[in-house]
Amino acid sequence: MEAIRAAASISDGPIIVWFPTISAQNFLAKSEYEVRPEWVQGSSYQPRSSRQTKGISLTRGGGLTEEVRGVLETIKELDLVLATGHVSWEEAERLVVESRKMGIQRMVITHPIYQLIDMPLPVQKRLANRGAFIEVCYSMFSIDDIPLKKIAEQIKSVGPQSCILGSDVGQLASPGPSESLLRFLTLLSQEGLDEDDFYRMLVTNPRSLVDPTS
Repeated sequence: MEAIRAAASISDGPIIVWFPTISAQNFLAKSEYEVRPEWVQGSSYQPRSSRQTKGISLTRGGGLTEEVRGVLETIKELDLVLATGHVSWEEAERLVVESRKMGIQRMVITHPIYQLIDMPLPVQKRLANRGAFIEVCYSMFSIDDIPLKKIAEQIKSVGPQSCILGSDVGQLASPGPSESLLRFLTLLSQEGLDEDDFYRMLVTNPRSLVDPTS
């Protein structure tokens, strides 16, 4: 919690607090490596087996752990942005439901279409109705080979008003964020999404997350 407070204290706007990604128990249980080789692609890189790392679970005994609740209380107190990370979709759903009960307003479901999360579309829509934004990333297509048609159908089903677009790049083999997003928009436009949709998902929705005055 103190790390969150320290980071928030030097930011002009709400910071994003990600729950576990590569250290999530869900991710490690479904991935051979902690940091997957295709993310790095360096000849000197030696990936560590996921079996060598103890994963983090958000729940214990059917409820959220005390540590998780402490993080949520800090997010609520400082009016920060919650992002679900690579936890299981069941954990993400529990996190959002409990966060809304606590009054947390800013929430992002981290690329739920990702194969290692694979959140059912009805659950995505249910969480969007609770005020969470659904993150949709170019890397899901470019790296994880999720069909573009499936991604476009996800956006249309949830609704652009509840989605944010991101690149999720930074890997050595990926183009830069701007180029990635341009490619993403070009491809999505071929699936029937338009300029108004893109403006909402790239500008309006993200701004509502990080701009305290919005």
